[in-house]
Amino acid sequence: MENSARVYLIGFDLSGGLGLHRYFIANGYCSTFGDEDGFSTTALNNLHNGLPLVTGFESCQFFTQIQHENERGQFIYTHEQIFEKLVEEEPHALFIFNYLPIDEWVEQRKNCYGYLPKSMQSLHLDEEKVIEYWRKFYLTYYAKVVSRLGDKENYFAYNHASNSVHELTRFLARYGVFLNEAKFEPVAEIRGSTEPRFHIQNIREAALYFRYHRFDIDTAIKLLQEAEKHQPCRYYFKDELKKWKLEKTTWKSE
Repeated sequence: MENSARVYLIGFDLSGGLGLHRYFIANGYCSTFGDEDGFSTTALNNLHNGLPLVTGFESCQFFTQIQHENERGQFIYTHEQIFEKLVEEEPHALFIFNYLPIDEWVEQRKNCYGYLPKSMQSLHLDEEKVIEYWRKFYLTYYAKVVSRLGDKENYFAYNHASNSVHELTRFLARYGVFLNEAKFEPVAEIRGSTEPRFHIQNIREAALYFRYHRFDIDTAIKLLQEAEKHQPCRYYFKDELKKWKLEKTTWKSE
């Protein structure tokens, strides 16, 4: 690794972020993804506490898909909340805006396991209104990013539908960040994917259903234990398990 410049994916979910994260890891770089290592939550906490955003992750070079789902099933778009501060703190970092054309992106979200029903529940909106909300979010954030970074040399707009990873690799190489393109493997991020993380997340969704809608804490614990077994890096699985096991000791039918 020739250059220690930090690289931030500041674009949309389901727009190639997981494949790029795996690409960076395969090339020997440290890369965060969502909140699997706690970065998304940490960055928000750092923002609110007046600390540099990467505090606690100073040794990491790549930061991808900076968002997460909280314990209530709400989607937290950290990248949007920290965007201005991030650009201010890291003016010499490399910014990759990964995106899809808006119609394709909306379809990706609609087809992704559980995304639409969870959004309807957390936003208290019907399907039509949720899609309207997504479109407004997309257009607003897209305009903000392009306005702030569009003319900067350290900015690369990566259209996941039309740009090749070769173009992105060449961009990074100009700044001394070298990647072996042969190590890139596309990853499906929608329904029908063979990527385990989506199926494991669905096991957790089933656990939440049995805990909070069927009030069957035994089944909920068994399901969450299964999810945690297959993806132990998800720290909030452990937190929920601990909480539910404590609740079970004083459990009463709700």
